[in-house]
Amino acid sequence: MTASSASRAAPHAKYAKSAETQRAILDAAIHAFGKDGFEATSTRAIAAIAGVNQPAINYHFGSKDALYLACAHAIVEDFARGTGKSSLAAAQYLSSMRDPAAAVSHLKAVMHELVELLAGSREASVRSAFVLREMHSPGEAYTILYESIWAPGIKLVADLLDAARGNAQPSDEAKLQAIMLISSLVAFTSGRQVSKAVMQWDEIGDTERAQVHKLTEQQIDALVASGQQG
Repeated sequence: MTASSASRAAPHAKYAKSAETQRAILDAAIHAFGKDGFEATSTRAIAAIAGVNQPAINYHFGSKDALYLACAHAIVEDFARGTGKSSLAAAQYLSSMRDPAAAVSHLKAVMHELVELLAGSREASVRSAFVLREMHSPGEAYTILYESIWAPGIKLVADLLDAARGNAQPSDEAKLQAIMLISSLVAFTSGRQVSKAVMQWDEIGDTERAQVHKLTEQQIDALVASGQQG
C-alpha cells in the first residue's frame, strides 16, 4: 500500500472504529438502563461495561440524558431494520384497494418478521428490559418508543385485521386483538428463559421458531374467521 492509499484508508478505518465504539456504548447503556433504571445507572458503569473510558461517552453522545434517548432511537432503528420490509408492503397495500385474502398474507408477513426479530435474537431480551422499564416507569424514551413502534405497529396489525374481515372502518375489537397478538411475543423476549424451560428447548433456533410461526398463523386465521362470523 502506498502512502497516499494509506492516507485515504485511514479516515475510513477511523470512522469504522468510531462507529464500533458508539455501538458498544449504546449496547452497554441499553443493558444498564434496562437493568437498573436511568437514575441508578452511572456513565462510569456504562463505560466499564462497554470497555471504554468515561470521556468517550461525552465525546460520542454529549451527556447521560442524550445517551438515554439515543438508546431509544437505536431500538427503533433495530426494529425498523427487522420489520421494515413487510410493514412497508402492508402500508402500501392498505393505501390501495383492499382484497381480504391479501390482507391476511400481509398480516402473516408482518408477524413473521416480528417473530424472527423477537424470538430469533438473544439481543431482543436485553432490549426488552429497557422497553419494559419504560412501560412501567415512563420517561422521555417512552414517547419515542410509543410514537415510533407501539402505536404504529398496533395500528398496522389492527388495520390489516379489519381489512381481512372486509371492514371499511377501524374497529376497537381489532385494536384490542392486535395488542394481544403482538403482546404474546413477550414470551420470547422478557419471558425467553421461562418459555425455553417450559418447552424444554436448549435454544430458540430454526425448528423452534417454525413452531411459533405456525401457531401465530393459526391465531391470525382464527381471529379473521371469528371477526367474519361476528
